[in-house]
Amino acid sequence: MSKPDLIPLKDMDRANPMIWDAQEAAQGVFLGSGESDDPLALLGESAFQPREEPRLPADFEVSAALRERLQQLQQVMAAAAAGRTRLGTVDVSTLDIGDCEALRLMLGRGEVSGRLSLDSVSYQLTESLMTGLWQVSGSDDSEWLEVAPVPTVVEQAANSLAPAPVPLPPELPGVMNGLAVLAEVNEHAAGWSGEQQRNRVLNFTLMPMSPEDQQLLIDVLGRADLVLESGGFGQCKVLATTVRHVWAVQYENAMGNTILDTLEIGRIPDAALAAQEDFEDSSRRLDQILETYLS
Repeated sequence: MSKPDLIPLKDMDRANPMIWDAQEAAQGVFLGSGESDDPLALLGESAFQPREEPRLPADFEVSAALRERLQQLQQVMAAAAAGRTRLGTVDVSTLDIGDCEALRLMLGRGEVSGRLSLDSVSYQLTESLMTGLWQVSGSDDSEWLEVAPVPTVVEQAANSLAPAPVPLPPELPGVMNGLAVLAEVNEHAAGWSGEQQRNRVLNFTLMPMSPEDQQLLIDVLGRADLVLESGGFGQCKVLATTVRHVWAVQYENAMGNTILDTLEIGRIPDAALAAQEDFEDSSRRLDQILETYLS
């Protein structure tokens, strides 16, 4: 993978990089192209994308195997909603193709998805229409449903990354703030214990960074094979760097333009996590769906 594939660079062409004219595309270290292929973006509106909703034939009947998995799922979700646990899995790898398709239609597709590699296995994960309920599948033919703020494999992959501090190079020509930023990253990432309530956020959107600064961060931090994306009105991308507890987080507006480019130091960013109130709402929605198919 080439360096441009890891973190695209953009030249700083403003007289004062600390001043952002709203008519100008935001600049930053971890920014993408900031350009939208949506033709309606020229009119200031994004194209409408209908949300997928569960839909099965009116005469659909739940098989015994699928009924068992759904009842297990209902119990796990109820426990999470009651605050007794926020983690539970239901293995669906042995369901036949018809049951798997029925399950997909029942649960639908939510706004968060992701991919990662862990121990030579590639995983795809998709949140259902019920926030906090995830569908996870691996290249080793594993497949399960999980009720959690984020799937366990994401936390395992994040914890497998190299710990800070990372070695810093000597002063380089053209580098202005890059070494100072990396020193701050090292300090907070190495000292993060998991007990802190808030992540440390470094905002690159308006920070004066030379091309040499940008290249330095690319070379030192890099990017791991762990990506989470959250949709909705606009999009948020959470990209793991190769350093434990260091995340690149990019926000795009509804027209596909990047409006905020940051590094978060700490736990998995909140943009990809389900909260307790999400489990409570999801439990009610799941009960309504299953009442239709299990009664």
